[in-house]
Amino acid sequence: MGSRGARTYQAPPPTQTAPGQVGPLQRSTTPNTPGMNQATPGAASTVGRGGLFGQRGGFMGGLLGAGLIGAFLGYGLFGGLGGGFASILGLLLQIVLIVVIARFAIRAFQRRSQPVPAGAAQGAGGPSLRDAIPPVGGYGQRPATGGGIPAGGGSARIEAGDFDAFERLLGEIQTAYGEEDIGRLRTLATPEMVDYLSEELSENVSRGVVNRIDQVKLLQGDLAEAWTERGTTYATVAMRYALVDVTVERNSGTVVEGEPDRPVEVTELWTFLRASGGRWLLSAIQPA
Repeated sequence: MGSRGARTYQAPPPTQTAPGQVGPLQRSTTPNTPGMNQATPGAASTVGRGGLFGQRGGFMGGLLGAGLIGAFLGYGLFGGLGGGFASILGLLLQIVLIVVIARFAIRAFQRRSQPVPAGAAQGAGGPSLRDAIPPVGGYGQRPATGGGIPAGGGSARIEAGDFDAFERLLGEIQTAYGEEDIGRLRTLATPEMVDYLSEELSENVSRGVVNRIDQVKLLQGDLAEAWTERGTTYATVAMRYALVDVTVERNSGTVVEGEPDRPVEVTELWTFLRASGGRWLLSAIQPA
């Protein structure tokens, strides 16, 4: 739920923290205009391939199709060419075609089976934070002070202080949600996200339960992509974190879901936005 600007209806690129393909947002106030569902640069895409041969057709497709029909009817792949030299030529062409098709199929399979990491368009290493996950948790490789990491598919640079802000927002938003502090959430998230979170809290009130959250700890994080549009910078970050998440009855305090003494791990993609000169706010959440 939420919005990712012009990329709201595009799937974020995979990262080590969230290597699977993440679906686009399902709940958003951003209109789905033409062009917004185009694949993000650096992300895998199979649109328009049209099967194994993709858009390769025309003469070769018709020739091969006719030949295969002839083979099934007992005339051979080029049975209509007759005997003698024509038969030898047909046999040679048949062998060449089989070799070409086999090599093409192998290459196509290899291309499809290789995942495209976030920031692949930026070259080896890319912008991801996956190279040096610290033993105590938190984000992986961070840029040096004053440096920055360019994000795949965009021109925005993410600094070390930005990652600190993302980690801090993770804990503060979870805590405010567990305390049902909507006023605090308004300072940490966009109005759209506050509406969604408030709706969930209202449903809890209606059910007579409260969601208690504690011990939020970031375990691993990767930058999926970051970009700037219309003066606003967006950053989508894959985060795997642990927390104690229990649902209790509002009056009695009886636990109805979760384990108070056992943290659970969650992997999600959080998108943050920052207006020029402003601070980061939560803009979207997607399950990995």
